[in-house]
Amino acid sequence: MVLEIRGTAHPPPPRGGRGGPADLSAAEIASTNLAGAPLLNEHDAQDRVGTCLASWKGTDGSLRMSARVDNAEAERQIRNGTLRGLSLGTDLIMDENQSVLFRGQAECSICEEGKRDGTWMTHINNVPVMGRANASKRGARRTPHAARRAARRAPWCR
Repeated sequence: MVLEIRGTAHPPPPRGGRGGPADLSAAEIASTNLAGAPLLNEHDAQDRVGTCLASWKGTDGSLRMSARVDNAEAERQIRNGTLRGLSLGTDLIMDENQSVLFRGQAECSICEEGKRDGTWMTHINNVPVMGRANASKRGARRTPHAARRAARRAPWCR
């Protein structure tokens, strides 16, 4: 069976510069095109599990991507949650001083967990598989109006 995935391949670029030589700038994220690139399992060139379909700059500045997984074992591991991370395989061309002259995306991989924060699959076959539940006391507070209304209805508050 074919599985389609979407997620974040690279977080928004940090404000203070690159965290590492393979980290992308906002301009590089905006110009990256992963369409047709191989989808690998843990960057193993001998373990191609699918193909990247598209990539785009997300509303938060991240690099988002979609891919088709056509490997049964990879599909099983994605479905059971073993492989939910995403990781870019970036080719670097450097000068003798190790300054990067070019960064190009050779592939994207599914993995247990990407090195960069927030690089996870967010959708499997168009179904969201990533979410957030906030449980802080402040986030759970009701508006003053709603609290007053609830207090009027509660018999123990009279």
